[in-house]
This record gives sequence, C-alpha cells and structure tokens, in this order.
Amino acid sequence: MELTTGGSPLCAGCPATLGLKLALRALGKNTIVVNASGCMTLYATYPYMPLKVPWIHLAIENAGAGATGIRAALKYFRKDANILCYAGDGATYDIGLQSLSGAVERGDKFIYVCYNNQCFSNTGVQMSGATPSKAWTTTTPEGNPLWRKPLVKMMAAQGIPYAATACVSYPEDFMNKLKKASKVNGPTFIDLLCPCPTGWGFDHSETVEVGKLAVMSGAWPLYEVECGKFKLTFSPEKLIPVEVYLKKQRRFAHLSRKDVLTIQKQIDEEWEKLGRGEYWNVVEY
Repeated sequence: MELTTGGSPLCAGCPATLGLKLALRALGKNTIVVNASGCMTLYATYPYMPLKVPWIHLAIENAGAGATGIRAALKYFRKDANILCYAGDGATYDIGLQSLSGAVERGDKFIYVCYNNQCFSNTGVQMSGATPSKAWTTTTPEGNPLWRKPLVKMMAAQGIPYAATACVSYPEDFMNKLKKASKVNGPTFIDLLCPCPTGWGFDHSETVEVGKLAVMSGAWPLYEVECGKFKLTFSPEKLIPVEVYLKKQRRFAHLSRKDVLTIQKQIDEEWEKLGRGEYWNVVEY
C-alpha cells in the first residue's frame, strides 16, 4: 500500500519525495512524520495533503525536539508508532543540529532521515554544512572552501545505536536500513543523498542516474555504523572516475583539471581506508 499520493507542487525530479515514499513503504502506516521547514514543507501545502499518515510541520530547528514530544505523548497514552523525522541538510547539519543532538542524548526512540541535497535548496541554493568541497552555491560562487561536515560520524560518536548513509538511487539499500532502524530501541540516523536538479544543475530526468554516479564514483559511500562497528553495504567492484559524476552537474563546472585530479586522489585514498575498515580515519568528500 502506497502511503503518498502524486501531484505535489515540488520541483520536477525532486528526490526528496521519492525518499519519503520509500521510507513510508518500508515503515508502514503506523508512522508519524515530523517535518522541519525546508523543501518538503511545500509537499504538504494547505489544503493539499499527499500523505496517508499523520504529519506535523515544525520550525527548521525543531525536528529532534518534536520527536521527543511525540514519544512522550505516545508513552503517556500507552501507544507506539514509528516516529520519522524527515528533514533537509540545512535543518540537520546546521540549524537543527542542537535539537537533533539533544534528542540523541536523551535516548529517545525515533528514526531521523536527513534528505540531503547538500545545500539550502529551498531558500536559494546557499552553502550548508553538507556541501562538498569545491562545489558552487550562491554563497560560494568560486567553490566551497570548506570540508563537508562528517555528520554520520558525529552521530555515531555520540553513541547512537545505528547510523547509516543511503541514496534514493538505491531503494532496497535504503529501505533495508529503515527496517533495521525501526527495530532499534533508541535514536537512529540515516543520511539520505538526494541529488537536486535545481541546486546541482542537471536535467530533472537524471536524478536517479546522478545518484548512482555519486555512489559508483565513491563520492557517496553507502555504509552503516551499528553500535560503533562500521560496515560497507555496497562496494563497487571498481570505482568509476569521479569526473563522470562531476561533469553531470553545473555546480562543478568551474573546476580545473587540477581540481578534478585532487578530488579523485582524495576519494581513492579514502576508499583504500574504507576497504581496510579504517572508517574513523576517513574525511569523506
């Protein structure tokens, strides 16, 4: 049974809608969705409601606190449900990080999925803590000079029982991780790569393809960290050149040949470490 309907007012090719559809397919009807302000706020614009499960919209910084409140209410009424926080990277890596960290510290049982389009897409494609190094945004027109924040590592280091990466282009991997997360008696976190046609600069028909290129090039590894133990959940037999992935996107059009080679070298080095299980020594691109 599908728990979302079609016809949303979001951008053509929006991967976040696909991610939510897959999440509800994995978690089922007994789910409450917590939406922090962002792109997906437009998904449920009054009086339009495309979901067949409860949905609560909160301020951009409040998803973690909202999950705590809902869990307390469920406990009071002796009921249970999957609490799914579904928030963008701006609301997760940056503005909502304090709320998320507090909820994790309290040990509340919830599933937090960051639909990660690697920028503040909803407000004009500004840089976020999830923006890759050298990527163009409206606030980094010459390329992001900073490294992407290692948020999955931060969650795992805080003692979270289950943290993982995923990508909308690999639905079975994502849904399997959601099912695993739903069985954990505590907070769980999944960083879901959502290639954004508008913010990244590619045709909306290529959303799934760009996501696959991110994974196959090693720019976005798929893995899980369960009780501190790292495991790759998908490993290409051979990484494709990262240039194939970068060339698909206008946000990397300014890169020099030297820049591309630098990124390739970094990814190669980091993948060697991942292959040896040296996850905590990796600075992911």
